[in-house]
Parts: sequence; C-alpha cells; structure tokens
Amino acid sequence: MSDHDLDDGVVRLRIWAASDAGWYAESVRESLIQRFTTDPPTLDAAEVRMAIVRMRASVDREGLLVADAVTGERLGNIALRHDGQSGEVSYWVAAEARGRGVATRAVGLFTTWAFRETGVRELWLRAHRDNVASQRVAVRAGFHRDPTRDTSKQIKGELWPLLGYTLRRPD
Repeated sequence: MSDHDLDDGVVRLRIWAASDAGWYAESVRESLIQRFTTDPPTLDAAEVRMAIVRMRASVDREGLLVADAVTGERLGNIALRHDGQSGEVSYWVAAEARGRGVATRAVGLFTTWAFRETGVRELWLRAHRDNVASQRVAVRAGFHRDPTRDTSKQIKGELWPLLGYTLRRPD
C-alpha cells in the first residue's frame, strides 16, 4: 500500500507503526470512544502493539491510522474484517479531530482502497443506534441503510442495538 493512494490532501491513511500504540491506547479511553467501541478502557500500548502484529499477519484484516495529510497528526483509526467477498468497516475519530469531516473522508478513501485491493464486492458497517454522528458518516460516505444488517450484541455488559449500512462495489 502506498500512502499516496490513500491521501486526499486533507486526510492520509497510513500503516500503523509500533510507535502509534501509546497514542491509540490513550485515545480509546475518551468517553465517547468508550461509549461506541468495543475497546476496553484498560487497553495499554503493549496490547495495541500485539494487535498490530496480529493484524499484519492476518489475511482477513486490514487496519490503518487516520492522520492529517499536512501535519501528520494522528486523528483516528479505520479497519476492515473481510472474507474476500464482503467485509465490515469500523472506525473512530479522536476527540480533537471531530466535526471536521475526518471520518467521512477516511471512510471514503478506505472503501475505495478496499474495493480495489481486497476484491470484496460489498462493504458494510454497523453503528450504535445512539451514535447519530457515525450514522451520518456512513450515509455521507455512500453507504445505504440496510435493516438486514441490524443486530444487537452484548458488549461491555450492555445490549447494544446496532444499525446496519451497506455499500456495494461500483461497477
């Protein structure tokens, strides 16, 4: 993967480095990220480094750091779990980067790359019913509401109602 291919002049998606692990662990402790992601608040840099190693060794997972294309500032995380035919996209944006269109840009860059490089025909994502911002990101990035992807999952001791969104590979 080339950073050039995943850069729109505002947002750059790049491969995670071991040196990013501390930032990730600290960022996911923020209350909104804790409210809407599965990462535990006790996650530490060593665990993140191990996750980076596992992801790199995997054939069905991709994950990239979302950064400012000009300054290199770390802004968020975006990931894909796929089976070669379809895949689930997940993402979060750090508190200081919200409200600037970062997530929508990152999802757009990432989905274009995923269709081109992984061969998947369909991407989908799920947003917590209460996470209106993430639902808006999905729609702005071209995903369509797909009630067949709705589900509820037990996460962090709570039943999370998740709304599904789907994007098919352009012809």
